[in-house]
Amino acid sequence: MSSDTSPSSVRKILIVKLGSFGDIIHAIPTQQLIHHHHPEAEIHWLTEPPYAALLGRIPGIQRVWIADTKKWRRQITSLPEAFRLIGSLRRQNFDKALDLQGLIKSAVLARLSSARQVVGFSREHSREPASSYFYSDTLPGDNGNKPHAIEINLELTRSLDCRPNGASPLIPLNLPEEAGSYVDRQLDLAGITRPVLINPGAGWITKRWGAANYGRLLVQLQQQLELPVVVAYGPGEEDLVEQMEAAVGSPVVAFPTDFLQLAALCRRSQLMVAGDTGPLHLAVALGTPTVAILGPTSAWRNGPFNPEDVIVKRDLPCSDSYKRTCDQFICMDIPVEDVFDAVVRRLGQ
Repeated sequence: MSSDTSPSSVRKILIVKLGSFGDIIHAIPTQQLIHHHHPEAEIHWLTEPPYAALLGRIPGIQRVWIADTKKWRRQITSLPEAFRLIGSLRRQNFDKALDLQGLIKSAVLARLSSARQVVGFSREHSREPASSYFYSDTLPGDNGNKPHAIEINLELTRSLDCRPNGASPLIPLNLPEEAGSYVDRQLDLAGITRPVLINPGAGWITKRWGAANYGRLLVQLQQQLELPVVVAYGPGEEDLVEQMEAAVGSPVVAFPTDFLQLAALCRRSQLMVAGDTGPLHLAVALGTPTVAILGPTSAWRNGPFNPEDVIVKRDLPCSDSYKRTCDQFICMDIPVEDVFDAVVRRLGQ
């Protein structure tokens, strides 16, 4: 089914991208391209609670809406909150809703917004094929040329007559002063400037290189290259820092950050080393050089978009399996020396 909503008549747009952190970062270039081509349009974004503060700092987003889908599933008493959200969205009279998530829940929310046109990925390119039943219009996300996740999202802008080819993966971010002040205080306490960041965490266990490996890498960076190193971590990742310290045999410079503080830290750093994680993709989006340690996800789709960044990855028959659990777990069995050499190459560039 197709709608007669022409791009020139679109004045209010809803982007639906609920999570995760890395997926949000990969979707922001889509919003920025729309904002560039349609500066007169009012762009809203529907997301989950952890990402609202970050999206509220992105230029061109008029309003951030919060869908706490996890709470809705856990607590039936929270359903009135969901109904109020849907009612508020419907009263906005959106001309177009773009579902960049490709899940049934995101497609349903996009449809329930009552936007005149609901655009999403075609069935064969959706993460959950049944989501396509809720769209009025679909577009392919994969052109067959191994597109990056950023490029896949950008394909939906064709419904607004945008030209996604050559769009920048870099994102603007208006950080609050307190985020930078917090990072500066932490760096000053450690006597560090322009550190190398290590981010040992990852949402999937199969994406983690291992805290002990990161600890040994930290020692090599400090002793052989005389580089200052900071370990970045978020809520619930304190044990990874403890494991690194156990491997090193001494305390490491580490402090927790939220997303905005992490962005400020990235801007003050010369390199980040991490797996396929939101912090890695944030660093890339802010122009910070990176070394990516990849396991079950593909380099062309989920690696750093910057061709100058270095990817360390094993070439195995099971590579790019996208498994969240694994009995063998050999794809991340990568020597510390390989990652150290990658850091040397990236810094040399």
